Amino acid sequence: MTRRYWNINLKEMIEVGVHFGHGIKKWNPKMAPYISAKRKGTHIINLARTARFLSEGCDLVFDAASQGKSFLIVGTKKEQRI
Repeated sequence: MTRRYWNINLKEMIEVGVHFGHGIKKWNPKMAPYISAKRKGTHIINLARTARFLSEGCDLVFDAASQGKSFLIVGTKKEQRI
């Protein structure tokens, strides 16, 4: 897999609120390594780690798409349903 540079900007991630996770009561313990703090009943996500894994995910999707593979994207929130 070829590593590419994706323009993932931490400042922009903060501006759009990527760092706000689920409420403290609604969380999966497997997310513990990615949580950097708890504030006002909400987990705060580690953005540096998120950006790294997002970049790796983009590489995987780009490589699969260049090989002509198909994708199924599923949204589970009401706002994402058509």
